[in-house]
Order: sequence, then structure tokens, then C-alpha cells
Amino acid sequence: MFSFTLRRPRVPEWRGWLPALALPLAMFAALLALGGDRGYFYRDDGLHDFETYRYIAIAENISAEHNFRLATHIWQREDGSLKYGLYGRFPIGGYALVKLAILPFGDDLAAKLLAARVLTMLMFCGTATLACLSISRITGSRTVAFAAAALGFSGFYAVYYADAVGILGVIDLFGAALAFHGMTVFVQEGRFRQLAVKVCVGLLLGWRVYALLLPFIALGLGGETVALLRSAVSANEWTRTARSALISLARSRYAALAAVSILFGSALLALNIANGYANRDTLLDAPEVRSLLRRSGLALPPGAGGIAWDDFSKQQSFRMGVMLIPYPLYARAVNWGFPRQDAAPALAVLGAAAAGAALAGAALVRRRRILVAAAVLFGVCWAVPMRYNVVDPVHVFESLPYVGIGLTLFTLALIGARRLMGERAVLAICAAAALAFAASVFYAGQIDRDADKAERSKTEMADATTIREIAGGKRIRVIPMRDAWSRYFLMRIWEFYLAGSYFQETDCSSEDDSGFIVAPYRHESLDLLTPENRFAFLYKDTSPLEICRAELRRLESSEPAARSVFDVYFQDEAITYLKNPCAPADYEAPFFAYAYPVDLNDLPKRHRRGGFHTTHSRIRMTEKDGDEGLGVGSTFDSACIMTIQLPGYPIAAVQTGQWTPGGERLWDLFAAPPLDAEARALYESSYRAMASSGEPAVRAEFDLYLDGGTLSYLKEPCGADDARGRFFLSVHPADVVDLPAERLDIGHDSLNFTFEPPAGAFFNGKCMATRELPDYPISHIETGQFISGEGELWNTRIEIDDGR
Repeated sequence: MFSFTLRRPRVPEWRGWLPALALPLAMFAALLALGGDRGYFYRDDGLHDFETYRYIAIAENISAEHNFRLATHIWQREDGSLKYGLYGRFPIGGYALVKLAILPFGDDLAAKLLAARVLTMLMFCGTATLACLSISRITGSRTVAFAAAALGFSGFYAVYYADAVGILGVIDLFGAALAFHGMTVFVQEGRFRQLAVKVCVGLLLGWRVYALLLPFIALGLGGETVALLRSAVSANEWTRTARSALISLARSRYAALAAVSILFGSALLALNIANGYANRDTLLDAPEVRSLLRRSGLALPPGAGGIAWDDFSKQQSFRMGVMLIPYPLYARAVNWGFPRQDAAPALAVLGAAAAGAALAGAALVRRRRILVAAAVLFGVCWAVPMRYNVVDPVHVFESLPYVGIGLTLFTLALIGARRLMGERAVLAICAAAALAFAASVFYAGQIDRDADKAERSKTEMADATTIREIAGGKRIRVIPMRDAWSRYFLMRIWEFYLAGSYFQETDCSSEDDSGFIVAPYRHESLDLLTPENRFAFLYKDTSPLEICRAELRRLESSEPAARSVFDVYFQDEAITYLKNPCAPADYEAPFFAYAYPVDLNDLPKRHRRGGFHTTHSRIRMTEKDGDEGLGVGSTFDSACIMTIQLPGYPIAAVQTGQWTPGGERLWDLFAAPPLDAEARALYESSYRAMASSGEPAVRAEFDLYLDGGTLSYLKEPCGADDARGRFFLSVHPADVVDLPAERLDIGHDSLNFTFEPPAGAFFNGKCMATRELPDYPISHIETGQFISGEGELWNTRIEIDDGR
């Protein structure tokens, strides 16, 4: 059995650990060096950035003037009273730290984001360092501690959320690591006061400390109770021993720790509840109370019963498994096309086995067992209340506490390796662990980015900065900007952009023409104050209704890219849907939009297998506040307008429509963004030259022309809907040995394609696509068009007398 003993260092503990600090400091430097745009919105999942924006907005709104309320935004009513958008579900300490970090940067939004993320990265470094210190105290080996921490914090979720500010990230994980270090010192040296202080500091940063305290206190009190019962059995004096046991337990330092943590946490929670209750009808409406009731499953909205226990256990086992795998290995496996659903069973088995092994290892440890068990159970004690997360019961950022399982498992394995193979083997593993950590950091900084979103965010922030300069600190209403996320998530961006001002969301039905208005529509005929902006525009002395009516007039005076139940327009990297007149029944069905890129390499890696970008699979018109359907839509007068953002890279075509909840498509069309004049002229010239060259080789749905080594598809009249789906093109050689080795078994080359630039284009009511044929003698060609769900539309064969 393992027996951990403490070897006191000859030098002060912090000085002995200076070399180990090289790892987190190197990580910090690498993240800054590799992520030049880290102050901008760059993650592909969106939630990472939106939650960051909200956390910083709350931090910026903290002030004595507002009684230190944790408000996402503040609105000034006509009578001068204030209404707060409260979200104080977490202690004030983390918000206060972020406030201090961003305070020097004034209205520089990018600098504020970068400062907050730098703070979070530093806290991630601190968490890893505290883990090193704790493991070193438990094992007496710095090499074991260093290697275990490097491996434990190389896990996918750990590195992915290393710079996520707020509830997604490591601010409260740092608090838990600080509390765990206090526990280690307490178990070894009995320093209760130090433990109590560290626990209170940890609680200031977040509630995750309670998930660590629960097993620690329960096991501590349980151990003392067992010891007292054993003494009672041996002395055969049950009555007196039971009385003394109760007195001893009441005086126990574990009981004192429970009292301190409960009282201090209750005081923090009471402060939040008091502020949250200030502008609510009842105490139950305070966000903290609602969150507590929901997490406990006592008060769930209709239809929200939390995830089923069997699914929950599989899900948590999967997360445990992922936390054991270095970031690049897991991310590359997904990017290489290995589906998560196929990997899920294996990862769930790995996670369950790891948790079981770590818990069994804790049982084998003679000393410090309580610390090892607390680390292993940390993630489970946090995950169980999250089962009732109504918004999304599968929030992956809740996986961070499972780092305790990895740290425990790696520590036990390294101790075993040291005993079996000696210290040199541990040093070699330590070097490998450092490389794994460095690779994870490099991958996160270099690969896991969305440059398109970062560039768009730069432009948005420039727009917002101009708006702040003009209207900062005043009353501002915001017509939600176009985006693929819900209004709920979308407004988090503006909570950050307009923090410090009095603002609220509005919609196109409002006729109030007082104060400032931010809208996604540009109309210089109105009182536009920001003519140089690109995405967000500031107006004064006009109403939201007039702005939206001007947009309606502009759209109706132009020709849509396609017509169906809704007219579809392309404009400024966005797609707009318009229907007039419009009724609720027209937009109750969700919308879908699939954007096909000109260059497949522009797609995020997770979309490349499908060949298109899902802007969002559930987009819903929203008429009033409170509807958190996805997409941004407005209804006013008799019209409906909805605009969603397209990816910033060139788009060849968009397939869009509406479907019922059962999956039945109500309408479906392909629409192509308009080509510029130069591109239209070039395609028109090529089309005329080919069409006048003679009779086509075959006439089918498309006229097929052969010109040397090029096959062209022509059709007139034609639109995007005629060229939807996938075109298949099978080239059969005159001699099969001319085929590439990987094609020999099927006997032909497959040059399938979708009808998009540069392969094809839609212009002036015509369609044209060209494909280069292989440079070997060809026997014949088979080609046609296939649409998923509809099957093969046409198929033809071209015999070729190729003498090449």
C-alpha cells in the first residue's frame, strides 16, 4: 500500500518551487505570443465568448452608487428610478478581481477583454502551481507533483477554458485549489486558521469550493466518529462514550470548518439575494433563489426535469475520460473526422475506469487518504446539482472539477512508476508531461481559433467604441443585432459594449422617439449619428418603428435573391428574410440555413465533412422580450423581418427554409449571393463562348460540353434551385492502370462537386460549371445530379474517343 510522508524542504517552500513555476509562466507567455487577437471574439462555440462578455459587464457595473449589485445592465426609467438586470448567482470576489483588471483601460473594449483573459490565464497558472504544491506536500516528491500537474492540466477541457472569464473558466477553480492547499497544510500541520482563511477566499471567488468541502468534512467527521465508536466498544462504556463523542464532534475542527464555510457563504449569498430582491416582486424571484431551487430540482419550469440519471452517468463518465486526454489528441481526433458519438462509449468506459481506479487508490493510501478522496469526489459533488441545469443540462465547462480525478490517477501512477523503475523513469515521464502540456498550450493558441469571428469582432468593437463616445452614460435602447444566436445570448455582447450606460433592449414595434437607439440598419435619411459604422448604427430623435419601416421600404424596393414563403435577400455578410403581410403562423416553424463556401478550407473543421456551415438549425422570429428562440427577428405593422449573420468568408450559395418540429420541410430553396459586375461579365463571356462553340456532347437537365480536358455544364434559364444538391462525375480510363493506386479497386475516378464558385456560378439567369478532367486517355464519363432526400434527378453517359 502507498504511504505518503512529508519531507520538509530545506529552503522555504515557495523558493523550492521557483523552477516549477517555469511551466505555467511558459504557458502564459505562449498564450500571449500565439494569440495576438485574444482580446477579440474568436472561439467557434460562441458561448465561450458570450459568457466572457457578460461576466466583464457585471464586473464593470459594480459600484458603490449601485450598492455593489451584480447587474448585467441598468436602465433608467422616465421618473429617474433605476431598473437592474440582475445576474448575481456567483460571489462578488471574482467580479471584483475582473473590475480591478479592466479599470485602467477606460473605453478600450479590446484591451478590457484582453486584460480579463490575462487575469484568467494567470489564475489558471496559479491553479496549476497550487496543485503542484499540494501534491508535493502529499507525496514528498517535486518531480511527481510537477509531472502529475502537467498531465492533469493538459486535458482538453482544462486548456480549452483556460482563458474563459467567469463561470466557464478557472476563477473559482483557483479558489478550490487554494482551499485544497489549505486542507493539505491542515492535515499535515494542523493549521486550522490558515485553512479557514483559504476556504473563505476561495468562496469569495466561487461556489465550487463547496464541492470540495463536502467530501472533506464528511470524511473527516466520519473518521472521527468511527474512532470514537471503536473506543466505546473497547471500553464497553456506551453511555459515557456516546456523550463524550457528541461533545468531541461538536468541538471537532471539521465541524468548525463546516460552520465557518456555511456562515461565510451564507453571508455572501445573503448580500446577493438582498440586492437581487431590490427590484423583484417576491423573494423567490431573486436570481440566486431561483438558481438554488432549480439546481436542487425543487422548482423547475414546465417540461424541465433535468437529464435522466442513466444518461447523466454516461455523460459524466465521458467527461471524466476526456479530461484525461491531452488537448491535441482529443481535438485532432474530432477534426480528423472521428465522430464524438463513436468515441463516446470508449471515453465513458475510460472515465468510469479512471474514477474507479482513483477512488480505489485513495482506499490504498494509508495516510492523507482524506485529501485524495476529496480530490477524486470533487467533480462528482459539483456535477450532481448541475443535472438540473434548465438552460442546457450538458454544459461542458462544468467538467473542470474532474481535474481532481486526473491529478489523483497520475500521481498514484507516478508513485508506482518511481517504486518500480526508479527516479530516472519519473524524470523522463516528467519531461514527457511537460511536452504534453506545451503541445496542449500550443494547440489551443495556434489552432483553436476562429479568425473570421475575430475580424468581425474588431469591426463590431470599433462600431461600439464610436457609439460609446457619443452616447456613453446616456439612455440607450438596442434593437437586437443580427446573429445566429438567441436574443438572450446576443444581448450579452451589448451588455459589455454599453456597460456603464443606461440601456435596455427594444423592438421594431416601439414608437418611442426619445433618447438614443442602436440598430442593425443603416439609413442616412434618418438622424444617423455614426455613418462610418459597418454593423451597428446610432440614431437620435427617431423611433425603432421608423428605423424598421425604413428598412422595410429599402428591401421592398430591391429584388430578392430568391422568393418563397419568405423573400430572401443577401446584404453585408448576412441573409435577411422578409414577409409582408405576415402572421404568427408564418414564423412559428423554425428556420434552417446552410451556407456553402466558395472554398471548403474556409469552413471550421467540424463543418468540413458536411461541406456547409450551419448558421443555426433553429432560428425563430421573436416578437417580444422573453422569447428566447434562436435568431433575431422583428414584427411590426403587418411585416416580419429577420436577419442572421453569415460567415465572413465568401459564400457560394445558401440552402434555407423552415421545418416543423417533426423534421418536415415546409419550404426549401437555394439562393446565391449576387456576383459583382466584373465576375458576372467574366462568367457571361465564358458562357457565350462555350454555347457558341457548337452542339453539346449531351443534352440533359444541363447541356454538357467537352473542350479538350474540360467538361462544362450549362443551363438557361437557371437559378440556384436548379443546381442544388451534389453533382456526381465518374471518369473511366481507357486503361485502368492509369488510375491512382487508391482508385484501382473501384475502376474509375470520382470528381463529384457542388455547384459553387470556382467550380460553378449563377449569373444573369444562367448556370455554368466547369471541371478539369484527368490527364489520361478516357473511355467514358458518367455524370448527373443527386439531392439528399430526393434521390437521383438525372444521369447520363458520355462516350469519349480520347487519343491522348
